[in-house]
Amino acid sequence: MRIQELIILGILKEHPRHGYEIKKIIKKELGIFASLENKSIYYPLKQMEQRGLIKKTTDEPRGKILRYVYAITPAGSKVFINLAMHALLSEKRPFIDIDIPLYFLPFLEKKEVLARLRLRKRFLEKVKSWLAGNLEARETFPVHQALLLKHHLNLLNAEEGFVEDIIRIIKKQ
Repeated sequence: MRIQELIILGILKEHPRHGYEIKKIIKKELGIFASLENKSIYYPLKQMEQRGLIKKTTDEPRGKILRYVYAITPAGSKVFINLAMHALLSEKRPFIDIDIPLYFLPFLEKKEVLARLRLRKRFLEKVKSWLAGNLEARETFPVHQALLLKHHLNLLNAEEGFVEDIIRIIKKQ
């Protein structure tokens, strides 16, 4: 949950937000970079509130619906800084699901593997195109967001080259 805390606290550093708004930002802006499996944002928000990292207030009711607004606390700001600095030094390597089937490659049907790898390559090309398009489309990109897009573009270029290598090797067998 540490990466999820980092993301939520980072979003709240900008300004207080509703839970649904936090969930939308995670999905729309960070979903391509961070895989968060949590379907409900409210459970982690509740845990973070209990730990004093965020505070919850009520918003003006819309009709009969009472909405909550979450804001980061001074303790939450300290945790955010610690988590961000720790993540910058993290030695954890990215785990890519393709690694496990490669280990078991001798037991898989060559034709099926090649078909799936070609599909994976097309997917990588689409994501690369999306990233490159976003980089080109915005002239005034905040530096931190441009760096994030460039980092993932570089990772995708490397993965695409690796997939091409795998296809070549399998074809030769």
